[in-house]
Amino acid sequence: MAKKNSSGSNKKNSFVNSATGVNGEAERLQAVVLTDSFQTRFMPMSKVKPRCLLPLANKPLISYTFEFLTQANVEEVFLVCGSHIEQIQDYIYTLKWLPFKIHIINSVESQSVGDCMRDIDNRGIISGDFILISGDLVTNLDFNKAWDFHQKKKAQDKDYIVTMCLSECSDQFDKLRGQDLATFIYNEESQKCIYYQEIQSARSRKKASIDIDPDLIEEDNEDEDFVLRNDLIDCHVDICTEAVPAIFQENFDYQYLRKDFVKGILTSDLLKKHIYAYIAENEYAARVESWKTYDTISQDLINRSIYPLTIENNNSYSYEMPHIYKDENIVLAQSCKIEKNTVIGKNTKLGEETFIENSILGENCIVGNNVVIKNSYIWDNCHIESGSVVNHSIIADGCKINGKLKDCVINYNVHLNDNYSGVRLTNLKFHNKKNHDSFASDSEEDADDDEEEEEDEEEEEDDDDEEEGDNEDQNAPKLYESSTEDDSDEEDDIINSLQYQMDELYTSDTSISSTTKQHKKKKKRTMSSTSYMTEEESSEEEEDFIKEGIATIERAMENNHDLDTALLELNTLRMSMDVTYHEVRVSVITAMIKRVYTFINTQTLAPKEAVIKIFTSWGGLLSRVTFDEDEYFDLLDIIEQEIDELGTFEDPATITFLAFNTLYDIDVLEEDVVLKWWQTNVSTELKQAPINRMVAKWIEWLQTTDDDEEESDEEDESD
Repeated sequence: MAKKNSSGSNKKNSFVNSATGVNGEAERLQAVVLTDSFQTRFMPMSKVKPRCLLPLANKPLISYTFEFLTQANVEEVFLVCGSHIEQIQDYIYTLKWLPFKIHIINSVESQSVGDCMRDIDNRGIISGDFILISGDLVTNLDFNKAWDFHQKKKAQDKDYIVTMCLSECSDQFDKLRGQDLATFIYNEESQKCIYYQEIQSARSRKKASIDIDPDLIEEDNEDEDFVLRNDLIDCHVDICTEAVPAIFQENFDYQYLRKDFVKGILTSDLLKKHIYAYIAENEYAARVESWKTYDTISQDLINRSIYPLTIENNNSYSYEMPHIYKDENIVLAQSCKIEKNTVIGKNTKLGEETFIENSILGENCIVGNNVVIKNSYIWDNCHIESGSVVNHSIIADGCKINGKLKDCVINYNVHLNDNYSGVRLTNLKFHNKKNHDSFASDSEEDADDDEEEEEDEEEEEDDDDEEEGDNEDQNAPKLYESSTEDDSDEEDDIINSLQYQMDELYTSDTSISSTTKQHKKKKKRTMSSTSYMTEEESSEEEEDFIKEGIATIERAMENNHDLDTALLELNTLRMSMDVTYHEVRVSVITAMIKRVYTFINTQTLAPKEAVIKIFTSWGGLLSRVTFDEDEYFDLLDIIEQEIDELGTFEDPATITFLAFNTLYDIDVLEEDVVLKWWQTNVSTELKQAPINRMVAKWIEWLQTTDDDEEESDEEDESD
């Protein structure tokens, strides 16, 4: 299903707002930077500004990523953006020191890394090997060593496609591992990866375990040793060949870079591609993926643990011991005290008897008299009133603080006149629907902002008595509550450390795509055209048959019965209970979907392999209980309904697409029937539902293929 990838590079200007593919000159080292994290860990800050522009030691996060790409001698960079595009573009225009070309890729419809890679492939902008990274990377990795490793493996292995750059997790770097932990198994001599699996955090109540098919290890490694490691830091720095976007294009179910793409490649019997692991020694590599890593990396920058990456790179900071950094034009009262590990931004003013330690202050801040700031991060344009105390907290731009804060995260432009402890505060409105608005993607959040502004305007028009207090109300604090509980299990003896305090305050480890399924409405079953009984009259018999039918198929699967035997038992049961073929289809599909989810949940098979195995083996049974067009429409509806209702996999859209595509591949579903069902039997609302996200793209591909065949036939006739 992959579209042919064309090579090319971009125009000679240093900045291009690239909405379409670009053609150009000779091959060059390129980089793809994903600016969206597709997560909600930095809410409510990320509602106002993208994670890649959040300040780390008073510089936007993405500037550290650019420093790495500069060291790597990259010539062309593609920034893939799905939200806050104008903010990112405005920041790029201010950077005069970048030695490479930058192209903004507007990928607003992308909901995952997989969607971004398919978009990249559609544009045909990759002309050769490229670096794939995220916009929150902080590293001093020696890229030349990794590049030499990549070139060597590419020359030796014709099936090579990716080198994952990993770093060893010593005691010094243990805090950098963040939330996303994994086990890697690779060949000790060649460093070719054999297996990958995500594991639970050490603080999780769930025990981590891995289940590996022995054949996977023995297949190509009979006389070679392999290494199993779960102590590696994975910052998603990958050196890829140009085949990688095409593989994403061919596999619509690949959404995540590691647990879908990498694990899928390593376990696939069809792709036969190889991934290698480059293990960096004594080099710093981390992603700012949570408040915990935000704090850890900030402190490492202050302590110069990431040298030659330092706070004073590309700016005007002066450095003095013990790790104190001062920018230009700061005003310090004679009696203020600045202790160790402190950064003070440009044009910031500190009042009399003020005390600051282990903290970072941004630009244009005003700090009053007798203020105490410890272990905190205060961003730009903040005003800390006299007598205030800020401890173990993060305060975003434009806030005004008059009180005492401890263990707090304060969103942009909040005005506080009280004491707070252990809360997240914002001045934005968040609906209280579970797992919905508080976990909207950034693009959805922009739409929410517009609706909220309209509601605010209506309220102001209706409430003439409170006009004088409007400005204050706009900045009044509102409690921000996550709708997903944080399951981290923090130890009592470390709760006083800022890094763990911040870790407790991040909103969720759950990606946006995985939270949407929890609030979907269940659809009622639709009867086929061959059904003549009403739901009330036949419901008990139908339910009894469905239970028996599911049990029948499950026994057939367990005992490896053939399709004829299973069909005979189903038909005998159907006639004895006087039900229609609709109930037979429900039974067969339900048993198949339950089997798929069993394989996935026990990690016996990856999602793609599980669906293909079950639907290839048992899909033929569906064609023998489905006879006309209306019944095929009913069949498609049942598949979506059962995946939705039984779903335990976090992305039901993947299972739905794979089920449809497998039935299409084995000729159970005809293209014309599928297209007509989509056009006439599926409502506009359902087409846009999360479960149909990948099906919609598949339908579009079918339509494109159909149009191409018609054009080819017309050309043949004319010839």
